[in-house]
Amino acid sequence: MNLSEMIVKGVTTVSRDWTKVQEQQKKSAARGARAYERMMRGDYKEPSIKEAVYEVMEEAYLKASGGRKLPANARQIMYAARPLVLQSIGKWFKKSSSFTQGCLQEFIQDNPEKCRDWDVVFDARGHMAEPHTGRRFGLGTIEVRRYTGQWDNNVHEVSRTPSLELSTRFPTFGPAARYKYVLFVEKEGFDPHLEAARISNRYDIGVMSTKGMTVTAARTLVESLSMQGVTVLVLHDFDKSGFSILHSLRSNNQRFRFKTKPLVTDLGLRLEDVQAMNLQSEPVAYGGDKNPRHNLRENGATKEECDFLVNGANGGGWIGERVELNAMPTEQLIEWLEGKLQALGVAKILPSEDVLKVAWERANFTVAVQRKIQDLISGDGVADGEPMPPDLSEQIEQLLKDNQEMPWDEALAELVAADDKADRASAPAAQNTATGRIRASNGTSTKKKGGKK
Repeated sequence: MNLSEMIVKGVTTVSRDWTKVQEQQKKSAARGARAYERMMRGDYKEPSIKEAVYEVMEEAYLKASGGRKLPANARQIMYAARPLVLQSIGKWFKKSSSFTQGCLQEFIQDNPEKCRDWDVVFDARGHMAEPHTGRRFGLGTIEVRRYTGQWDNNVHEVSRTPSLELSTRFPTFGPAARYKYVLFVEKEGFDPHLEAARISNRYDIGVMSTKGMTVTAARTLVESLSMQGVTVLVLHDFDKSGFSILHSLRSNNQRFRFKTKPLVTDLGLRLEDVQAMNLQSEPVAYGGDKNPRHNLRENGATKEECDFLVNGANGGGWIGERVELNAMPTEQLIEWLEGKLQALGVAKILPSEDVLKVAWERANFTVAVQRKIQDLISGDGVADGEPMPPDLSEQIEQLLKDNQEMPWDEALAELVAADDKADRASAPAAQNTATGRIRASNGTSTKKKGGKK
């Protein structure tokens, strides 16, 4: 990079940071001006948490949605609103549900015009599973929207000819020839944004997350991945819980002991990230007599980080500052994350030569078979089939009585296969292909009307 390019880059960076500071100052000034006006009118009283939230709700939504570009998770809106409210009145709800299930939804109901184009989504709580298809999904806004958006109720219009598209995907199950890194995210609210940025597919990286502290199952998975040479990259808040989660993924405890050294790398947030991006912090209080610094040091925090996270005593406890991942707007988070991944050399997977050789031969075979199938379907060789037996429903019903776990379409296919087998046994001259029966040489089928033998 030459001198002029360095100057341009430096000015651009400084200008961008200065713009952010100016915008924050304008917003803070606007909130202060509204409070001042109330005081001058003589009707000033300290606003309730709900009133303070209403003041900053639109600002929080814009931050969580990346300027209305992405769906905004309800918890991310909460994380964006909380530091603004704490800065304004110094208090917050005791339970997060008071915001996500209460105040937020009330605000949307009270401001229909302002929130008309808001896209607020909620985390999955519970799940649903379809019978027979294997489809299973969480009951969250995004998951339900995706599921219902793929419905096709015109099942009576399905083509009689199956697509018969052979998959060209090389069959893998697990990390072999598929991924070398897994991104562990301390919370689940970022899933829609990671999916929108196509992080998993663009970097060939697995993504896993937990709600709160890791469970034994997560550590078991980390150990199994490590045994396969897969590195787990941990994304966490810059706070006491974040360091504890990081520590639990690479250290033994009473419930779980690693037999293989876990391959775990800390992506952050760390203090250097907070300072480099000038991220907004929020106050935090720690209960108990024990100084939280001891736990933080045991879990990998530096002295400087401890000084930031725990900066004083307060009565019988301790106080400090913390910074959550949600302090970054969505676009900034994705840009920062991609920078981390690129610095670590996370890139697309290219398997070994011996795997490529097998994949090449498999792909050639798949393409050849697919061509044969298409030629067969588009030609005159496939029989149109006999008229549907008038008692088909009764035949299927009988099969389902004999096997209650069988779906109706599998029962139907079993009846067709049985008839086909009988046809071929009674008409040796008829030929058979991979896609169905072929008409006899005189152009007629040997199958009897009604499907009865």
